Amino acid sequence: MSKLTAYLGLLLAMLLWGTSFVALKIALLNYPPFTVVFGRMFVATFIFFLIWPKIKPKKIYFSDLKLILLMALFEPCLYFIFEGYALKYTSASQASLIVATLPLMVGIGANLLLKEPLNLKIILGFILAILGVYVLTIFSHPESTSPNPYLGNFLEFLAMAMATGYTLLVRLLSRNYHPFFLSAAQAIIGSLFFLPLALYFDPWKSFSFHLSGFLAILYLGSVVSFLAYSLYNQGVGAISASKAAAFVNLIPVFTLFFSWLLLKETLNLPQIGGAILVGIGIALSQEVFQKGSRKSHSLKAKKTKL
Repeated sequence: MSKLTAYLGLLLAMLLWGTSFVALKIALLNYPPFTVVFGRMFVATFIFFLIWPKIKPKKIYFSDLKLILLMALFEPCLYFIFEGYALKYTSASQASLIVATLPLMVGIGANLLLKEPLNLKIILGFILAILGVYVLTIFSHPESTSPNPYLGNFLEFLAMAMATGYTLLVRLLSRNYHPFFLSAAQAIIGSLFFLPLALYFDPWKSFSFHLSGFLAILYLGSVVSFLAYSLYNQGVGAISASKAAAFVNLIPVFTLFFSWLLLKETLNLPQIGGAILVGIGIALSQEVFQKGSRKSHSLKAKKTKL
């Protein structure tokens, strides 16, 4: 794969991930949270089942089973519970901006647990990004798509904490397993986890079919969970992991656009200032974060050769 193809694939992956908040918002307007997440996991599981012979590992180490289960518990299990309810209370655009802090949270977690380098620029960037999220939250006003932004944004932040734990575990497990296998494990365990929750908590007796909600779930499972991750993984294989990670910062940009286009959501002037602070915080730590990621990627490559 050429670098140009990889960059285009990453760009498309970020665009698809940017639409996921809008699609999830549409799905939640028609179906309860657990039903939406189970449907998404089931669709992804079905697609991974079709390609299973190509992604299944030759051997699964017993010592890794606990890590795989913990990885799936972080994401999708706890992650989607927090994010699913977050989007009932906050807007898709605000949620996506909180997601933009994920690279910084991963950087701090990697330093504490994996001993990856962390310096003042990364810490300052993290503080600015969190300050931006705080400004974004305190100037929020309840509206039809965000009735309680304080609660919604806090739940989304908890979702990012789960995503951080998931990311760190993926870094460990990817040394022995194909990224698609790890994604398939997520989908399978997620389906088993959310099915009983959907049956117990969601009012299936009053279940009715909504075309827009059904299409949103189908989109989330196939286009977002499967295609976007496939494009991202291909891009990481063609260029450095640090350059690929930089594309994550495009997600809020695409989400803001699609939220405005499809959901008619808006940001007031102080919120725009908060969004700018988030961007400055991420940009401030980007160069240092790339160096840390490049070293990590280099170590992975050496271990793979060995």
